[in-house]
Amino acid sequence: MGSSRTIMVVMGVLFFTMAPRANAQFFKKLKQQAEEKILNKANREVDDIFKANKNPQIEGGTQDSEISKDQNKSEQHTSVQQTTTTFNESDYLVYKSPDPAFHDIYIQKFKGLPRFGSCDFYTRPDNPKMPVMTPEVNEIRSKMKIGYNAFLLLARMHTLKGHFKVMDRTALTPISKPLVEEEVKSNMAQGYLMNFALLMGTDALKKEYFMNDPNGTGNNPIVSKWGGQYSDDFTENEKYVAFVEKYLDKILQWNQTFFEDDTEDFQFVVPLEFKGSYDFDNNGFWVQLPTKRRSSYSMDYGSTRDNYFFEFFPKTPYGQQILNKTQQVEHINAEVLFKVDPTAAEALINDKTKNPQMVVKVRVLYEGFRPENPTIYAPKYTYHLLDPMMELYSDAGLTSKIGEINLENLTYKEPN
Repeated sequence: MGSSRTIMVVMGVLFFTMAPRANAQFFKKLKQQAEEKILNKANREVDDIFKANKNPQIEGGTQDSEISKDQNKSEQHTSVQQTTTTFNESDYLVYKSPDPAFHDIYIQKFKGLPRFGSCDFYTRPDNPKMPVMTPEVNEIRSKMKIGYNAFLLLARMHTLKGHFKVMDRTALTPISKPLVEEEVKSNMAQGYLMNFALLMGTDALKKEYFMNDPNGTGNNPIVSKWGGQYSDDFTENEKYVAFVEKYLDKILQWNQTFFEDDTEDFQFVVPLEFKGSYDFDNNGFWVQLPTKRRSSYSMDYGSTRDNYFFEFFPKTPYGQQILNKTQQVEHINAEVLFKVDPTAAEALINDKTKNPQMVVKVRVLYEGFRPENPTIYAPKYTYHLLDPMMELYSDAGLTSKIGEINLENLTYKEPN
């Protein structure tokens, strides 16, 4: 949805531009080129998913958190009305745009909460590695791609609310040395605002603010520069200021609903992998707890640099027990028993059309910026379990349940 590499490139670009004013134009062009690469990469994301391109990311960690919250934030969102029989649009949360100039945000849901991690990309019933390629399904996958990236971006902008308070609304902010904190924050906020406009803006909006079209043909390129390709400094600032005056306050109000009160509840979905063959002595498979995952793939929208599921920080007795146990060397792989009778197990592993998944309800907390390098403003998130029952399904659509694992009563695999 927005990915770790995307955010790392953006951050790198923002701070690479910290050069003397004499070099401002040179570094500005490098920044524009990097941002164009970011957008091109986002457009290739779904295609890469179905070409089985791997995108290793650091994940896993060791922590969990509190159980009660006033009510699911899903009540704030609306469901899309069903328009086709190819897929069920009621499976989506729609975060409505505050202005027609921007697209709504589509996020898959499960049991009323945003679904993060492994998503359903509508693959063929006979082959879970091959996508269905109807126009309707391609459209919803495109909405998903934009939606998850937009969710991550708006949540990130929410963490930078202090930056937007000091952002210069009257002119673009260059970076100079020695570094001035307010300039750094203003420049960073302006960069995220441009990324938002290019990601979420309608074609009409992008043509108005990012296309230089002196002949009125409408065929000139849309680029990541206010005013469009080859626009001068005056036009660039003029377009930026006009956008800010018209849309900024609406955008800032919208992003406050992402990680409101610095928390967000998710259904965290993880591909289910059986570790080894069926264990006839224990009548089940050994599977790895999602709290110890170390890598993920492109279709895993839980994988980002601002990783919501990286640091497991328990708030419940059973969560603390999991943490304590899996910190021990003999249980570092966090393999636990999933009990299933031999007949059902044989059918499950022999049916190659199955795409089994694990689902656990979690709460993610934004803990502030990481202190290691205060000039980078990298957010820190922790997550914890909200439900001791982890559900297992045979399909990515989470329609065919095959069992549960009680996290309060786990059987860990002992070393040989």
